Amino acid sequence: MAGSTSTDSLPPLAVVGLSFKFPEDATSSDAFWQMLLEGRCVSTEFPADRMNIDAHYHPDRNRLDSVSMRGGHFLKENLAAFDAPFFSMSAAEAEAMDPQQRMVLETVYRALENAGLPMEKVARSKTSVIAGSFSDDYFLLQTKDPLDMPKYTAVGTSRNMLANRVSWFFDLLGPSVAVDTACSSSLIALDMTCQSIWSGDAAMGVTIGSNVILTPELTMSLDNLGLLSRDSLSYSFDSRANGYARGEGIGVIVIKRLDSAIRDGDTVRAVIRSSSSNQDGKTPGITQPSKDAQVRLIRDTYKKAGLDMSLTRYFEAHGTGTPIGDPIEARAIGMAFRRYMSPEKPLYV
Repeated sequence: MAGSTSTDSLPPLAVVGLSFKFPEDATSSDAFWQMLLEGRCVSTEFPADRMNIDAHYHPDRNRLDSVSMRGGHFLKENLAAFDAPFFSMSAAEAEAMDPQQRMVLETVYRALENAGLPMEKVARSKTSVIAGSFSDDYFLLQTKDPLDMPKYTAVGTSRNMLANRVSWFFDLLGPSVAVDTACSSSLIALDMTCQSIWSGDAAMGVTIGSNVILTPELTMSLDNLGLLSRDSLSYSFDSRANGYARGEGIGVIVIKRLDSAIRDGDTVRAVIRSSSSNQDGKTPGITQPSKDAQVRLIRDTYKKAGLDMSLTRYFEAHGTGTPIGDPIEARAIGMAFRRYMSPEKPLYV
């Protein structure tokens, strides 16, 4: 991404494996890239097996018992399909298990396969598993009727199991943590994975991000706060911005030190020079981000990495499509980079 300005920076990390399930047909890196090249939108109406949208929709956002949008971005596959015996569990356990857990197991398996790492090679290794997620719709479904609650609900729907189940099945011995920081959950999971390797707690790391929409409750509560787009589309950095559109997906990447990846002959798909996180502190509203905090984080991360900010050409933003969040983020990016950029050397966001 950019040249180094320090010899004291952290040892770089390499992404050596990846796999994901994204909406519609974006279930491989090639298919996802093709979707991006085409600029194809995959927003659809809520599937009938997730929500009776006709019963829950009302255009008046002030109504607290409804949603003011009709769709989002949804996985196309059958969420109930799962090879329970392969993953060492009974049908009863699988029935009580959150589809997120099921798909995370499958996606981690494919990510390790993508990295050229068979199960027997990673077993008993010092590998961390950090999972980011902020929804537990399946728990709501399983506990609606206490008289009909499956036996394995406690382990099947606990969010910690998104990481712990992976560590158990693959016999991994590094830190195993599930984290919820709302929209930044998967990115914080990546930061924690990197820190686990840099600290020596792990020699390799698996980062997981997951979200599946199964009930209307969380969508209603987010819509009540005015966070969701009535158009079911995220108009990032756009005059039409009116909130973000919810979406589903499972993403997994496998990380190790770059020097180890080169030594082992791994395919290096990306290099991570540094990673940091911080908090906004007390802003005008608890969901409102801080421009100053974002500027500090960008500059601190570059400093830790020993990277020259003037050589950066591309910056991937959050871009929620909210009237408050987007301008704050745009100003933060501008403040962090403006003295290094020019019309001849622009920064693409």
